[in-house]
Amino acid sequence: MSSLCFYVSSITNAMRGKEILEKNGIRAHISRLADENIKNGCGYCVFVYSGFDEAEEILRSSGIRIRGTKKMNDAE
Repeated sequence: MSSLCFYVSSITNAMRGKEILEKNGIRAHISRLADENIKNGCGYCVFVYSGFDEAEEILRSSGIRIRGTKKMNDAE
């Protein structure tokens, strides 16, 4: 199963993003990940497992600043 990680600017935005996505029927969870390619972020990700484009649109329209994304596979 693949997932998409949305790097966000703060733990607060990660928690808000997770809540917003789940209210819209998209399963999500939060994790702390370090990625040296993502600048000016706190290292928190909101993971989603389906509806990647819809999730991004929901997060952006809700004012959640996305610092970057990373596609993850089961092996990662």
